[in-house]
Amino acid sequence: MEKKARQIDEIDLKLLNLLQQNSRITIRRLSEKLFLSTTPIYERIKKLEKRGLIKQYITLLDPKKLDKNLIVYISINLSKHTKEVVEYFEKEIDKMDEVSECYYISGNFDFLLKVYCKDMDAYHDFLTEKLSVIETISQFYSSFVLTNSKISYQFKL
Repeated sequence: MEKKARQIDEIDLKLLNLLQQNSRITIRRLSEKLFLSTTPIYERIKKLEKRGLIKQYITLLDPKKLDKNLIVYISINLSKHTKEVVEYFEKEIDKMDEVSECYYISGNFDFLLKVYCKDMDAYHDFLTEKLSVIETISQFYSSFVLTNSKISYQFKL
């Protein structure tokens, strides 16, 4: 009989919520909030990391303060849908610093990109010098973000 993976308990859920709010919170502070000693908190975090529930810890930066004022979503269709064409496209996109997210999607388009640029001139340069030279792209459409009303990277657990 196959051993069943340990389910996430209420303490793990609370721990994950706290870490999503602030991944730099100390083990000591977590133990105070969760009413456990530091050793079990540390062990739980390590188990959550090992199980892949915690993928990584990141620092979120303000794009505007880094002169990345233009956010563009680009919907892309590829000329072919073979494994080689998809992998080639993904490899090329991975080289582009302007692209922060790349999704292989279903529906009317094959890929959706999220791109950050300084301004329209920088976006034009990105299109003409980087994106449009990928020969497997048959067409693309740009949608420019005017403002955002919600950005969240947290899952309510």
